[in-house]
Amino acid sequence: MINDIPCIKCDTPITVDTELYLKGQTFTCSKCDTILGINEPTDVDAQKLKELKLFTKSKKVNETTIPCPDCGTIISFKTKDLTAGKAMTCAACNASVSLQG
Repeated sequence: MINDIPCIKCDTPITVDTELYLKGQTFTCSKCDTILGINEPTDVDAQKLKELKLFTKSKKVNETTIPCPDCGTIISFKTKDLTAGKAMTCAACNASVSLQG
C-alpha cells in the first residue's frame, strides 16, 4: 500500500510503501533530507500505524476479517478456506459463517 506521509519538518509529502516501511526500510524527504522510518518520529497516529501493521500482516497470509452477522465480533479467516466451502465459527456466539452457493 502506497501512502503520502507529510514530512515532520517541512510538510512535503513523502511517498511511503507501507509494507516496506513496516519491514524497516527508511524513506527520505526530497526537500530537506529528513529520514522517515519505523524507528524515526512521525506524526502518523499510533492507532492508525497499529492498524496498518495488522492489515499488512494479514494480507501476507491471505487472511481477512469480517464482523459476525449475529454479534459483530471480528472473525478472522483465510480467504481460500472460505472459498473452498469451509464454514467459520464466531468465537463469541458460535454463529456459523460460510459462502452460500
